[in-house]
Amino acid sequence: MCYAVLTSSTKRSTCRVFSPFSMACPRRMESGTCGTLSKTVYPNSRAGRPRTRSRWSVVIELPARSDGKKSVSEYVGQWLSANDISQVFTLPGGMIAPILDAIHQRGDIDLVTMHHEQAVAFAADGVGRFAGTPGVAFATAGPGATNMLTAIASAYLDSVPAVFVTGQVQSYLLKGERPVRQYGFQECDVVAMAVPVTKAAWRARSGDEVPELLDRAMRLAVEGRPGPVLVELPSDVQTMSVPPEAAPRRAAATVPAAVDRDTITEVLDELASAARPLVLIGGGVQAARAADAARHLLRRLGAPVAASVTALDVLPAEDPLRLGMIGMYGNRWVNLAVSEADFVLTLGARLDFGTLGADVAAWGRGRRVVQVDCDPGEMRRVRGVRAIVADLRSFIDAGLAASDGRVFPEHEDWRTHIDRMRAEWPDTEELTGHAGINPNVLMRQLSAASLPAAAFVIDAGQHLWWACQSLRPAQGQRLLPALGLGPCGWAFPAAIGVACHARRPVVVVVGDGAFQFNIQELQTVARGRLPIKLVIVDNGAHGSVRQLQEEAFEGRYPTTVQGYDAPDFARVAQAYGIDSRSVSEPEEVADALSWLWRDETAPALLHVRIPTELNVYPNVPFGASLTVMRSQPGRQAAS
Repeated sequence: MCYAVLTSSTKRSTCRVFSPFSMACPRRMESGTCGTLSKTVYPNSRAGRPRTRSRWSVVIELPARSDGKKSVSEYVGQWLSANDISQVFTLPGGMIAPILDAIHQRGDIDLVTMHHEQAVAFAADGVGRFAGTPGVAFATAGPGATNMLTAIASAYLDSVPAVFVTGQVQSYLLKGERPVRQYGFQECDVVAMAVPVTKAAWRARSGDEVPELLDRAMRLAVEGRPGPVLVELPSDVQTMSVPPEAAPRRAAATVPAAVDRDTITEVLDELASAARPLVLIGGGVQAARAADAARHLLRRLGAPVAASVTALDVLPAEDPLRLGMIGMYGNRWVNLAVSEADFVLTLGARLDFGTLGADVAAWGRGRRVVQVDCDPGEMRRVRGVRAIVADLRSFIDAGLAASDGRVFPEHEDWRTHIDRMRAEWPDTEELTGHAGINPNVLMRQLSAASLPAAAFVIDAGQHLWWACQSLRPAQGQRLLPALGLGPCGWAFPAAIGVACHARRPVVVVVGDGAFQFNIQELQTVARGRLPIKLVIVDNGAHGSVRQLQEEAFEGRYPTTVQGYDAPDFARVAQAYGIDSRSVSEPEEVADALSWLWRDETAPALLHVRIPTELNVYPNVPFGASLTVMRSQPGRQAAS
């Protein structure tokens, strides 16, 4: 045990904080960095005589700013404020302590303290998805930063804008070219790890670099195809000065090139001349912050609209053009309609296997396809498409201008045909003949009861597909899954980010397995009294893998049913001081949902038990085309 020593002089005041876990600086560093040699008084030292601290201690030196200079930590707070960042998600650590202290002293930015760095990063991801502007998260060096990597990868694969700031050991404790695995305590090259899953990852080497790096990070996160950026600030850099002329400015992405009007006119002509046109929208619409403009354009064109799982909230459920979800677990009538269309305009959709089934090349034959995306790499999946590489917002704006005053065919026969297929295969009747609560029906009921919600945030698992098949988002409500990486445990902390940003109620749909990944964040919700409504869909198994085992492994269920269990979630919530309730019968659901929303401003948990044996239908088998869809055995079309 050691004591911190405070020393002062007429010229400077220094607080030296000693830790027995980090190596001492071998030499005196410049003012404002770590490493000044000091002495420590130990309680068991003979006659109270000070002895020189060991080489395993470290100094974090915080000089008083009597010279009017601005530290990097102070600049970080100003940079956040300049970019209208009102909350930062974090878990404290010594290697980010200077930044946290500087932000705390400002008083205009909330430090939302969570209980695991993965959850911290997921919360920032939630802000980015919901708002379209970067969420920001801080983590300390070593395990703090590595804990965020799964969440960073998820944001990258789903094109979510976010900025992650991580601490690091003092610059002189980085191993550099030394032939050792580690030199400073908790030293770990997170920048190198983050490069494959970020748009950029940088380490600041001096205070002079920091203003430009932070401005570039915020701009790059939203520019082109959005994504996360990581900036690493060694702890000595955090206490250095920034240049006197440095002034944070609001990040602004570069203005994308305009789309050629002739190109737009040709696309509109093709759509108007088709007998069975269809528009397929993807996550790029929301990523480009173009949902409002897209709604105007889609309603003007009048063609039926299918959506990938990340675009189900662009059109509200009551819009007559909205078909529903395409894909491996998509609505049956949507998959059939997309396969029968003779012209498909895709806006921000990747056209991958999960969207079109395994035989992507076959889907491209027999129809004209125009694909619009800002990423040229996404244009190589389907042969024969007409690829238009463009900023999606620019394309949609150009489409609105080119279609102004133009009347498009209504295609009544085509739309009637799709409506007939929808009536023949309703999503709420894909599962029949089971006792207990039908999850598709549950999602319909949840939608009807949750009109005050700003968003439905949905975790990975079977419940994701039931929710996306049957939730009916109202105008302005967001439906947020994380599909690229598909991490379990994402939705709950992401919803914390959404609730902090929106300051409105948020619904979480999560399975019993996925909820246990970040269940500790119940304390974050309880402490902040966040208006999060948790709906735990509990099938007593790791359901997605259990379904795979049923279909491909002759119904053997190791680790998914056998060897798996879960607690009584209602009692767990009560231990955190959160109201809770459990249901297991269909007739209990309506009253339970009324209870869930009796106080819109308070958190609540509803534990819904459903039968373990339920599968997701329809589903496209691995290797099959989009029209080959499994049904529940014995399932017949509705009359």
